[in-house]
Amino acid sequence: MPINVNLHPLSVYWWQEKSINHKIFEQAGQQVIMLEDSSQRADIERDYRAYINGDLAFKLEEKDRPSTLYSIFQVLSHSPYTLLLIILSCIGFLLVEFQLNYWVDLFRIQLIDNSQFSRALNLSDRISPAEFLDHGQYWRLVTPIFLHFGWVHLVFNMLWLFELGRRLERQFGAVHLLSVVFFIAVLSNLYQAASTPYAFFGGMSGVIYGLLGYCGVFNLINPHKAFVLPSSVYILMLLSLVIGWLGLFEFLARMANTAHLSGLLWGCFIAVPSALLSRFLDKKAEAV
Repeated sequence: MPINVNLHPLSVYWWQEKSINHKIFEQAGQQVIMLEDSSQRADIERDYRAYINGDLAFKLEEKDRPSTLYSIFQVLSHSPYTLLLIILSCIGFLLVEFQLNYWVDLFRIQLIDNSQFSRALNLSDRISPAEFLDHGQYWRLVTPIFLHFGWVHLVFNMLWLFELGRRLERQFGAVHLLSVVFFIAVLSNLYQAASTPYAFFGGMSGVIYGLLGYCGVFNLINPHKAFVLPSSVYILMLLSLVIGWLGLFEFLARMANTAHLSGLLWGCFIAVPSALLSRFLDKKAEAV
């Protein structure tokens, strides 16, 4: 649209009366309207022509702004599987926090254990991932990501999961999101278990680094607004990764550094075929 047209009334009208999610910004001396749903393009073009011709009459009303908490839940309602992962992580945190060790031990991928459950399966006191898998306990490949140690650990990971997970879910759907999350979870958990045998570790951090790498590489190959993140985010997270490997915060808490690094690398790896396929399909759609 021309730069000299006041689109503010129209923008408010689209938000309030038609619930059209959009963004208006200036580019190369023009106003650009970006839509979340491209099928609404004809609708806004029709409204724009009527507005310019004076045929569109509307009354704008000032509405109360929803609270920040309400806005967060509204966003999450459009990303139910991201919300599900957050809920499961909160449950895992409560199990650890209240020392419900029977259930916590069922989520761990390796442990030193002499519980009745393990003795019934004839497992040794020092149980490796391979021993668990031999007894069909495949859920342990994933479930450590839901165990969190302390409020800071939980909140930090959930904020990143909220930010990155919903982008992937809203763009490609629940199956794609869960496939990426579980793939990274399995590999990062196995690498961490191999590097620190029998250590008690958990958390969503490896998956978070994987999603970060996925977004970065995907956006390099097939630029997409859904995966655009400020460069400062990558700098901060990579700096945190380096600090973790240097052990500068070991006096506060031990970090699952191998899970972080392996999650990041595998997230970058699986983004390549995904981005190439998406790029091919986008070009095919444009040709049609």
